[in-house]
Amino acid sequence: MGRNVLRRRVTGVAALAIALGGLALSRRSTAPALIPQKLSIALPQAPHAALIHLADATGLFATYGLTVSVLPQIHGKAALAEVVRGSADLAAAADVPLVVEVLKGSPLSIVAAVANASNELAVIGRRDRGITSPADLRQRRVGVTLGTSAEYFLWAFMVRYRLPPQSLALIDLPPSLLVEALRDGTVDAIAAWQPVRNEAEQSLSGAATLFTAPDAYPQKYSVVAHKDLLSSRPESLRRLLLALLEAEAFAEEFPVRAKTLLAERLRLTPAAMDPAWQALDLGVSQQQDQMVTLEDIATWAMSRGYAPKQSMPNFLTHVGLDPLLAVRADRVTVAR
Repeated sequence: MGRNVLRRRVTGVAALAIALGGLALSRRSTAPALIPQKLSIALPQAPHAALIHLADATGLFATYGLTVSVLPQIHGKAALAEVVRGSADLAAAADVPLVVEVLKGSPLSIVAAVANASNELAVIGRRDRGITSPADLRQRRVGVTLGTSAEYFLWAFMVRYRLPPQSLALIDLPPSLLVEALRDGTVDAIAAWQPVRNEAEQSLSGAATLFTAPDAYPQKYSVVAHKDLLSSRPESLRRLLLALLEAEAFAEEFPVRAKTLLAERLRLTPAAMDPAWQALDLGVSQQQDQMVTLEDIATWAMSRGYAPKQSMPNFLTHVGLDPLLAVRADRVTVAR
């Protein structure tokens, strides 16, 4: 990967040694043998989880003494289900499925956000069915993966364009079937994230109408764990975050190489990968603004019947700050 990346790896190992109470390493020294730690991650095969994919593909997890088992999933909702069932230590997911699981009583905690996007999701409609403005979606069949960030975006989109929620007929479809359903006319429009959004536009050969709602839903994608993992495996989580921070630095310094690696990993062409790459802001953090978003989603989820109506949870108890505070305290702005 070049001298710069190698130099950052040596620096990263030194940071790990300091974080774990060891001695810093000089550039000429040999990195100490780290006691191997095992983690399993339920990982969506989607660009949102880019930093995790890159850390795995470039060997950064191994650099920090982690043996990571990746469990591929179709989306974050499915990934979280693996953690809830106890089949995985960690999952990568957007805010919506996380909030739904918390409202159902699952003891989950955010280890860190790893990406955010404010204009990635979109509604794609069929122009040949007279859909040229948001108002034309009334009484139409709209495909969406229910209980995910795409559905929450669709709700925010309807609010933005003053469409009554009951005016759309929502058709629950997995991401893998959205494009096909739009193309064959089973639905009149879909709400989707990248790269499904781009694929849908291409599939209609210029006959698609694209609707966006910038900043209607500031999405965050996070690494999520069972709460017990934060107390039982703090060293593993610190190593994980150090690897992800280096993956972030790699993506920033070598964006073309990082994008190519991610496209290969997700089995996408560079052209299909590019819109998703451009839409995401990759970075490891714990930000206060996410607390507000989580509460907004909770209100929506209870109104939709995804969880019993209840008092608003204290989402601060579902945010594990200690791992990131231990390695990069400047990335934490959550009030505490």
